[in-house]
Amino acid sequence: MNRTFRSLAATTALVAALALAGAAFAQHRSITQSNAGPFAIDYITEGGRFDRCAATLSPGANMLRIAYNKDLKYSISVPSVPAPTPIKTISLHLGREMQTVAATTDPRRIRAWGTFSPDAITALMDVKGTIAIDLGAKQYRWPIGRTNLESVMIALEDCTHRALGR
Repeated sequence: MNRTFRSLAATTALVAALALAGAAFAQHRSITQSNAGPFAIDYITEGGRFDRCAATLSPGANMLRIAYNKDLKYSISVPSVPAPTPIKTISLHLGREMQTVAATTDPRRIRAWGTFSPDAITALMDVKGTIAIDLGAKQYRWPIGRTNLESVMIALEDCTHRALGR
């Protein structure tokens, strides 16, 4: 009976570990729906539910993501910087102007993001050549050439609206 109990306990522990690993993997999922210029339009779920659509440029360590979420709010995320560098703000260059908002990071400081106003996103649609974002003292630049950012934002909003059934 003791051997049976140990075997059952080991099997239960293995099943629990696999379930937790599967749950962790299923927490975040990104599926590319379409492309708009050099941007991939990604459908993103968190915990198995729709969370946002994102226009993704330069996947990987240098990824820029402009997201439009289920609450119809825009955020922009960039690679973060390692601790102990203080990160308080994220700034979006909009021609001669700049909008600066509070920055948030994930616990491991892999990504940093800020929520931007619809006015900032409208101004972003006029940006040509390079998207420029500052995260505290760190500067990021993404060349976009002649990309029409209005078409990128339309694709992003259409993705979110479809996901919400609108």
